[in-house]
Amino acid sequence: MMAFSLRNIVAFLALFHASIVVATLPSCQTCGSPEPSPPAPEPEAFPPEPEVPEPYPPELAPYPEPDRSPEPSEAPIDDDGVFDVTNYGAVADGRTECSSAFSAAWHAACDYPGNSTFYIPEGTFLVGPISFRGPCYNDRSPNVEIRGTLFALSSLSSFKSSYWISFKNLQGLTLTGEPEYGKLDGQGAVEAWKEPSCEKSARCKKLITVRPGSKNVSVSNIRCGPGHGISLGKYKNEKDVVGINVRNCTINGTENGIRMKTWPGDRPSNAYNITFEDIMMVNVSNPIIIDQEYCPSHKCKSNEPSMVKLKDIFIKNINGTYSTKSAVIFLCSSEAPCENVQLVNINLNYLVPNSPRQGRLNIKGFLNGLQVINSRF
Repeated sequence: MMAFSLRNIVAFLALFHASIVVATLPSCQTCGSPEPSPPAPEPEAFPPEPEVPEPYPPELAPYPEPDRSPEPSEAPIDDDGVFDVTNYGAVADGRTECSSAFSAAWHAACDYPGNSTFYIPEGTFLVGPISFRGPCYNDRSPNVEIRGTLFALSSLSSFKSSYWISFKNLQGLTLTGEPEYGKLDGQGAVEAWKEPSCEKSARCKKLITVRPGSKNVSVSNIRCGPGHGISLGKYKNEKDVVGINVRNCTINGTENGIRMKTWPGDRPSNAYNITFEDIMMVNVSNPIIIDQEYCPSHKCKSNEPSMVKLKDIFIKNINGTYSTKSAVIFLCSSEAPCENVQLVNINLNYLVPNSPRQGRLNIKGFLNGLQVINSRF
C-alpha cells in the first residue's frame, strides 16, 4: 500500500516538472513566418529565486504519521506468565517508593488464568508496607521470584501494623531468590534497633514481624541475618500452620537459627508437617529451638501450658557454628507434647575451642518420638 502511494507521488513529480519546463518556454513571436525568430535576450545576472515547492493536490497528499496507541491499561506479560514489577512502574533506584507498582503486578499475576510468576528483577527497590492477598485464580498462588534487593521504609511511623510484607489467604505459595542478589533489608539499624526497648533487651516492643495461619509455604535460597532468624509463631491463639518447607538457606549472626514458638496458655491449635533442610548456620546463638514458653514481656502465666500441638517436624542437613552452650533446645508443652521430631545429619560446632560437649541438647516438657540420626553438636 505504501509502495503504491510512493509510485503515484513520484509519477506526479515527474509530470509536474515537465509541465514547468513547457510553461517557461518563450512564446513564438512570428508564427507562420519563414524568417527565424530573433534570439532571446540574455538573462540578467541575478541569483535564481529559491524554488518553492508546490503544495500537493489533496488527492495525492502524503500519508500522515500513524497515531500512537495509548499505553495499555495492563503491562505486557511474557508468554510464560511472568509479571515483572518494573512493567508496572517500579523503579529500581532505591529512592522511589514502589508499593503501588508491586501491588498492581501482584493483582495481575494473581488474576492470571494459568501458571504465573510475580517477578522482582535485579536492582534496589524501596517498598513500604504491602500485603499480597488471595485467593487467586483457581486458588493457585503465583510463584514469587526475588532477584533484586527490597528496602523497607526506615521510619517505624510508616508502619500502621506490625508487618512489612505479608502474604494472606494463599495456597501453595513458593518464594525463591538468588543468594547473591535477592535480599530483603528491613533497615532496622536506622531506627528500629535504636528504640529504647531494643537497646535494653533483645525483646523489642515494636518490630515488623511473621503472620499466622500459613499453609503449604515453600521458601528456598535465602540469606538471613542479622536479626532473630527464621521463626514460626508470634501471636497468642494463632490459627493452624501446616506444610512449611524451608530449604537451601544461610543464617548468619542471628540470635536464633530455626525456631518454633508458642505462648503459655495458648488455646488448642496445630503446627505440623514442617521441614527445615540444607541450612548453613554461621555464628548463631541458638541454632535449633522449640520454645513453647515464649513470653517476650516476661509477664505471662507460666503455670498455664501452651495447648498448641507441634508434630511431624523434620530438621535435616544443618551445618555450621554456634556461640551458646546448647545447640538444640526443646521446650515443649506439658499438656500438648511435641510429637515426631527428627534430627538428621546435624553437624554444628561450638565456637569455644576445647570445651566439653555434654549439655548441648536441652529438653524440657514432654516430647514423643524424638529421633536423632547421624548428628553431632
